[in-house]
Amino acid sequence: MITHHISKGETIAQSLKDRFEYGQNPDKTQAGELISAYECDHMTADAEFILSKAKYKAVTGREQRRNADVLCYQIRQSFMPGEITPEEANRVGYETAMRWTKGDYAFFVCTHTDRQHIHNHIYYNSTSLDCSQKYRDFFRSAAALRRLSDRVCLENDLSVIQNPKLHSKGRFLHYGQ
Repeated sequence: MITHHISKGETIAQSLKDRFEYGQNPDKTQAGELISAYECDHMTADAEFILSKAKYKAVTGREQRRNADVLCYQIRQSFMPGEITPEEANRVGYETAMRWTKGDYAFFVCTHTDRQHIHNHIYYNSTSLDCSQKYRDFFRSAAALRRLSDRVCLENDLSVIQNPKLHSKGRFLHYGQ
């Protein structure tokens, strides 16, 4: 799981737009056909996520420091080459996101087919749908997310990496590596 903050020298809107443009790249998502969304429109998700943060401030009276605020979270999910169709990968990504967020946060799933391994970029808002709370990352949340993703993959008869190897930065390698 990746946390996205405001990029130095950019506005909140620019930071979100830059991140989402990469995920929604039409060359990687079959002209946008491989994008699905929950409680947001992926074309306007940047504005919707910003609006929810303003509403959060109005509802709760709380505001985070500009440099500490998490704008959104990103999940990357990769599949073994040749094992899954792009459409099925998008469905599995949607199911993973729905189970991870429990339906409390808007998200969208972008399935990329530009590499040998099909993979998902899942973006979810840091502010809940009712704008009453922010997502709270927790100790070992990446491990919990990995277990959930593996469970969803196994339920869909997909393979999982049995003995993941760490690369030099202490993160797990994905199928493309």
